[in-house]
Amino acid sequence: MSVVKESWSSFDSSIAKIYLDGFGHPSDRSKHLMASVLIELFGDSEFHLADFGCGNGHLYRFFRERGLNLRYTGYDFSTSLLQAARERYADDDKAVFLERDIQDPAADLGNADIVLYSHVLETLEAPGASLGAARKMAPRIMIRFFQPPADRFDLVELRMLDVGNGEPKVPYLRRSFSIHHYNLLLREIACTSVDVHQVESDVDQVHILNF
Repeated sequence: MSVVKESWSSFDSSIAKIYLDGFGHPSDRSKHLMASVLIELFGDSEFHLADFGCGNGHLYRFFRERGLNLRYTGYDFSTSLLQAARERYADDDKAVFLERDIQDPAADLGNADIVLYSHVLETLEAPGASLGAARKMAPRIMIRFFQPPADRFDLVELRMLDVGNGEPKVPYLRRSFSIHHYNLLLREIACTSVDVHQVESDVDQVHILNF
């Protein structure tokens, strides 16, 4: 087991069930922004969303509550978060959760209408390889950035993750993409344009990659 996989599998069952719902809140406004963009793209039509780094599936419930008509496949390598997701949606035939390597461009991950990275691309060891896998899978990619690519040097930090319940913090990766590095990744997957969405005064951005 890699250090990164071990870290993201360190949540105990009680914390895994509420992660990003009642523990470790990200920006709520950019969650609503993602839902609005998906409504613009798909309207009332059913679509298949592949969530790369789905965790416990908290976004699936959020999107359904916003009225989105989606089939959902969540991919992750955190055993504890995936177990929480499978328990939460055990009776929902529109949600499937799979343990897969989303950084393997040769992996057979099936097909979808859109692949989502929600605060995930910045935490990957090989973001370019993962984008290659996503490009094979879907005609659009949505990326929700903690810190959007900018005119700065590329930076990869080793940070410590609070897994709750008084357990020791564990290491994880966090990237800040330079615009140069980001553009290189986009060229590698033959992205033709990027639609950028942002709530005023919010740092988070939502990017739609078109091909």
